[in-house]
Amino acid sequence: MKGNVDPRTPVLIGAGQVKQRVEDPRDGVEPLELMLRAAQRAESDSGCSGLFKELDAILVPRGLWPYPNPAACLRERLGASTAQTGLAPISGSMVQHMLSFAARDIARGDRELFLIVGAEAEHSKRRAKARGWSLDWSDLPEVPLEIDFGQGEQVLSSHEFDRGIARPPVFFSLYENALRHARGESLSEHRRRISKLWSEFSEAAAQNPHAWSQEPLGAEEIAEASSDNRLIAWPYTKRMCSNMVVDLGAAVILCSEGFADRWGVAQERRVYPHSATDSSGSSLLSHRWSFTSEPAMQRAGERALELAGTSIGAMDHLDLYSCFPAAVQLGAQALGIPEGRPLTVTGGLSFSGGPFNSYVLHSISTMMNRLRVAPDQLGLVTSIGGWVDKHAFGVYGSSPPERGFLYEDVSRIAAELPTRPLDEAFEGTAEVETYALRYEAGQAKGVSAACLSAGGARSWGWSEDPKLMDRLTREEWIGQAVRLKEDGRILPL
Repeated sequence: MKGNVDPRTPVLIGAGQVKQRVEDPRDGVEPLELMLRAAQRAESDSGCSGLFKELDAILVPRGLWPYPNPAACLRERLGASTAQTGLAPISGSMVQHMLSFAARDIARGDRELFLIVGAEAEHSKRRAKARGWSLDWSDLPEVPLEIDFGQGEQVLSSHEFDRGIARPPVFFSLYENALRHARGESLSEHRRRISKLWSEFSEAAAQNPHAWSQEPLGAEEIAEASSDNRLIAWPYTKRMCSNMVVDLGAAVILCSEGFADRWGVAQERRVYPHSATDSSGSSLLSHRWSFTSEPAMQRAGERALELAGTSIGAMDHLDLYSCFPAAVQLGAQALGIPEGRPLTVTGGLSFSGGPFNSYVLHSISTMMNRLRVAPDQLGLVTSIGGWVDKHAFGVYGSSPPERGFLYEDVSRIAAELPTRPLDEAFEGTAEVETYALRYEAGQAKGVSAACLSAGGARSWGWSEDPKLMDRLTREEWIGQAVRLKEDGRILPL
């Protein structure tokens, strides 16, 4: 039963998702139109026609499109003349961050009704470019943003860029290989395990009508490199990586309990944010103490559960951020999730689709529909942003939170974590801590290695030696001694 709920309690009342698959990209619509359609579906999902005229704010996560302020155009097309607009910087954690911002605003009584919406049409855009076609997307005017989420920060140094670790598959493979070594797995055992995990994600996507790819794949189909499943960064094949070449959109509507009551939103449509946390400000990748865990992620996750007065074992549904297998493993490890539990409601960014900055809108939308099935259900949605330096968690429930919505920014924890010194000009013998083997067009092109000196400082080594790169796909390298030149070049001992 609902009981006596504070009218300022934030509640999600509508979720909408759209998927566009067209043979001729000129027949498709642009991201702005996908956002509009997702918003309209969310309104229909709430059961309340016309509520957008009372919108207080429209928030959009920045995308791959050129629009300076898409929310301003949506404001006009949705008839939300008084809505303020916000555009969040690029980070996988930003959707949850925006929802937490909106929930706190509602709980304070500052605003009552938010639309959070995002979309990409990268599949259509790339198909058109490959054929030499130009798509007629809107050229929107510059309109000032009323809600400022900042511009984001660069969290890799020029030295790290120079050492070849800037691409997401590469730096996540640093974690992946370190996690393998920490578990004591052979290279083949490790590939089998993460391929099986990703096969389970593909099976979840097959049951998700909004997923981009609904074909369940076996572990071998995911692990084995082929012409349509090339290696990207060892051990990641294309099918293990987030797929942002999709045409997808999603939207959620968040309001106060009082607003939902006035508009007659059915109780079974309501899903409540119980708690949320953010963490940012982790050290540069080179200064992280280890690549086998993320303490800032762990504390943010633990605190979200503490604020909600619950535990990971009480979660009925989970959606762990899944840009790469290492992200899921770090999340499961941080939260103490036993192996064997389902870890996604969507199918993840590889199969449900990774529309750049807005995947978590799909995660929350799908979680809402899971939670609506029965009372007293709980779900956890996690997010990762930047170079594994930003984390956001949200606990959601089909019943109102007993203590109201609670939020905490735990970034101070990240700032207090132990760090490792970086020696950019180290020359001498060091031990391989972890490595990333990079591929281009399916061919190994270079390896970047984090190496530790006897004094514990980290240095980045590199090599383009074909024999070494071939050996790294068959033998364990972590823990072995190497010699580094001053420029970082790795020499055999």
